[in-house]
Amino acid sequence: MTTLMRRLAFGISLVLAAALNTGAALADEARDRAIATIDGDKILADITELSSDAYEGRMPATVGEKKTLAYLTSRLRELGIAPAPGGYLQQVPLIQKRIKSSTKLSVSGADGARPLLLGDNVLIKCLSTKKHVSIPKSELVFVGFGVKADEVGWDDFAGTDVKGKTVVMLMCDPRGAADSLYFRGRALSRHGYSQQKIEDAARLGARGVIIVHDQQAIGYPWSAIAARAVRPFFERVRDKQSPPAPDFSMVMDHTAAEELFKRAGKDLTALETEASNKGFVAQPLELSLSGEVDMDVAQKPSSNVVGFIQGSERPDEYVLFSAHWDHVGIGAPVAGDSIYNGAVDNATGSAALLALARAFSALPSPPQRSIVFLWTTAEEQGLLGAYHYADHPVFPLAKTMADINMDALFPYGPYNGMTVVGLGSSELEDYMSEAAAQYGRKLIDDPNPEYGAFFRSDHYPFARKGVPAIFAIGGPLDTPPPDPALSARFDDYLKNKYHRPSDEVQPDWDMRGVTDDVKIYFLTGYAIAQDAKQPNWYTSSEFRPICDTLRASAYH
Repeated sequence: MTTLMRRLAFGISLVLAAALNTGAALADEARDRAIATIDGDKILADITELSSDAYEGRMPATVGEKKTLAYLTSRLRELGIAPAPGGYLQQVPLIQKRIKSSTKLSVSGADGARPLLLGDNVLIKCLSTKKHVSIPKSELVFVGFGVKADEVGWDDFAGTDVKGKTVVMLMCDPRGAADSLYFRGRALSRHGYSQQKIEDAARLGARGVIIVHDQQAIGYPWSAIAARAVRPFFERVRDKQSPPAPDFSMVMDHTAAEELFKRAGKDLTALETEASNKGFVAQPLELSLSGEVDMDVAQKPSSNVVGFIQGSERPDEYVLFSAHWDHVGIGAPVAGDSIYNGAVDNATGSAALLALARAFSALPSPPQRSIVFLWTTAEEQGLLGAYHYADHPVFPLAKTMADINMDALFPYGPYNGMTVVGLGSSELEDYMSEAAAQYGRKLIDDPNPEYGAFFRSDHYPFARKGVPAIFAIGGPLDTPPPDPALSARFDDYLKNKYHRPSDEVQPDWDMRGVTDDVKIYFLTGYAIAQDAKQPNWYTSSEFRPICDTLRASAYH
């Protein structure tokens, strides 16, 4: 190469480097301008509106839903966020049921028949949509923890025919010393998740499922759910995408279960220990269940809200942000207040999602991947809106790179931590860790993973389909110990405000932590949208092979 050519090549390299640096600087500047739109006062204004009494607690299929959907869609239009191909609203077919107090249930044995009382002893749900359902005599079989995990060779149903029978099972994962060898140690696994157990039993032909409530395993007492026995509840209208389900499922109070096992000549405590070890063999109880169930039944469709920004370079790949818009509506009065406003749960997440839509719309050009904003319905009824989207996705799940979920953000001031439910699950954490560090935070794990929060928010229906998903909330690190006053505020919310009329906007809220939460969500999603890499679950995750299969369906 001549000297002249070398000089020309060197000059061209300098020009290219300068252009690249300038391009990166401009991209960073645009990103920073977008982040600057994430404003605590604006977020608070949206929270205040959505959690006001005018929205009547945002129960699906009510006036509160109509007002909520109108508010969210109008805000999206103002921001210039496009509707999904089918429009802003994705209809979610729901059915509302209420078990009537005239329902009669009993368990029969050699000592005769004894009643099971709604609320006192059991809660029940029936698959049927008829107003009267007969449960003919059904043999009871104890199947331990009801776990069927073929990948680790654990099968509590092995060698037992449960077709047409009612299986009785313990709550959560096996709790023996060997548990950590097979499942996730302290953290609840998907095999211990009640819905998974019910589906597995139905696949094997069980007519009914009874799950024994265990406060130590699940974290809340029987009294916390007893009142639900005769309250209205929602279910999805079943279709060809629906998982298998038994004719009925029940949750039984632990004290009532002890009495039931005693009638069968068995000791429940001893069986709990025995069932915690691999190789447990299911046992017939020589008892049978029968009953007559009366229900109120009504079709009550609801809607998810979906908006999106089309990507500039990979428009057919998606980064999805989710939050549920619903709460629990109007209920029993507490201190004269019957509106369950749901300010923290989840007007905060809904407002955060609006803030993200504002930030992404402020970018001078769209991110490389498309951005989807999803507000789900009926999360409080069992993640129904999220399950419906996952079964009937507006945008293909195989090309959905991530779900970043927001549920109950805490406006109690600045934080130094970001609690990731199920930390150590997916590569999304790598992006979030870098984003959190920019705001002086570290990622920390759920302090009580045994209670299964991973399965109780809207990211889970995506995770079970294979989509990498993350659910993270700002909070304090354990070291150094948090301010006792801050810890007291968290405790007060959980004990006195969660799912109560007092979950309202408070005059002393400090939005700094929530604002940084939203900035971290933005940076996480933006980085994923700009990165050519397709994030996945970590190789140790049970969801990794599901994701690999999902992606293979679209890319190979």
